[in-house]
Amino acid sequence: MRGKIKKNTLAPCHIGIDLLGSDISPNELFKEILLFCKELNPSITLTLFGTSALFERTRPPAVNVFFHTVKEVIMMEDAPLTAIRRKKDSSLCIGIRLLKEGYLHAFISAGNTGALMGCARLQLPALLHVERPALLTLLPTRQKEIAVLDVGANTSYKAKHLIQFAVMGVAYQRSRGVKIPIVGLLNIGSEAKKGTPELQKVYNQLLAGSKKSSSSYAFAGNIEGRDVFHEDIDVLVTDGFTGNVFLKTAEGIAAVILEELEHSPLEDGSPHMKGVLAELRQRLHYAEYPGALLCGVDGIVIKCHGNSSPQSFIRSITTATRLVQHSFLDRIRKELKKK
Repeated sequence: MRGKIKKNTLAPCHIGIDLLGSDISPNELFKEILLFCKELNPSITLTLFGTSALFERTRPPAVNVFFHTVKEVIMMEDAPLTAIRRKKDSSLCIGIRLLKEGYLHAFISAGNTGALMGCARLQLPALLHVERPALLTLLPTRQKEIAVLDVGANTSYKAKHLIQFAVMGVAYQRSRGVKIPIVGLLNIGSEAKKGTPELQKVYNQLLAGSKKSSSSYAFAGNIEGRDVFHEDIDVLVTDGFTGNVFLKTAEGIAAVILEELEHSPLEDGSPHMKGVLAELRQRLHYAEYPGALLCGVDGIVIKCHGNSSPQSFIRSITTATRLVQHSFLDRIRKELKKK
């Protein structure tokens, strides 16, 4: 490590960034983040985790940027639980450990999802009343960005788990400035009796909760997949299996649209059309969106897409900073106490 990390004394916001183990070149990621560091707010401290080969001949660009050299890397193809047992000196394991010990306020990685989640669940305490953590991601719709959870942490569920996901989604959107988030339940139809018995229980509980005078959210009811991008909602609740399929389907459709735009003659037309197409590309390019937040553990852990662009990491740094500065974990604890 170049420069000693001191516990809770460097800055109000100290974020760790794992440069290793993803599909993107560590050198490319390192280069872009170094450029970002030159304009880094002094109140934010970054610790970059990488190999000695990555850091050689490079000095930290600012006093609030640290390099932490690691000896091991967990690869995408590694078996998650085996990897976190055998590679305790990997960037991923060390980052989570420093988060647990209070040296970091947040940790960002695009590495092995199973290993990151497994390590976080083993080392970080679960929040009160949360039995299963969930992955939360932002999804662009016609009107705004909505929080979708779970998108891959749990393949089985009970009604109480989805209720917990809803509470965490509400807390997340409130940290973004949404005063009364509107919650929707992903289902196969809009009627109250649609879906599995567990989904019907979730519907009734969310509806009852939204009617309380002290409620911090409104309930929009069941939302079909085709309507997600048009409805006025802020939080979309689903199980991890369905959420992951839904998210990746949306990403696939967006990728097809982007490919068509790349060969579209419309861009040769008016300046207005060029601007419209450029904005559409930016909104649909999921690789540039911030990573998914692992909600439900006592620590801020953000999982970027395996092939995320450097811009996604930078947006994730911005997201992590906002969550720390707005006391996101305290907000979740407060919402969970209302249950």
